[in-house]
Amino acid sequence: MLRIPTVAVAGCVVLGLSAPAAMATGDADLIAAVNPETAKPGETVILTLRNCEDPSGGGLAEGALIGGETTARSPIGITPLELDATGEYPPGTLVGIATITEDAKRGTTERIYFACYSNQKKVVEATVTIAP
Repeated sequence: MLRIPTVAVAGCVVLGLSAPAAMATGDADLIAAVNPETAKPGETVILTLRNCEDPSGGGLAEGALIGGETTARSPIGITPLELDATGEYPPGTLVGIATITEDAKRGTTERIYFACYSNQKKVVEATVTIAP
């Protein structure tokens, strides 16, 4: 299973936000988004990742480890991303559905990290605001 390397996650930089979904990029080529950009604990969000070298291989999104001798993550758990089969998104877009964890801290902006299986060293992040 792909795990986004901690070193790569630490090196991510948010470069921008765009409505209606929070979008960010840590690499000039990859674009990640979370929709809706504000969600409550227990709410479902749609995750998208565009511009993978080989999108047919899929990808992964995950929140940060919450610590305390657990492998739990917040604001989302480990979520597979698969090639969009609906035609709703641009060709080659990877899509996943995640639920905001119940322990996500309300009123904060949390990072979600994304990577393509075709190049696991390129990690990009997007944010989601946890509704108060």
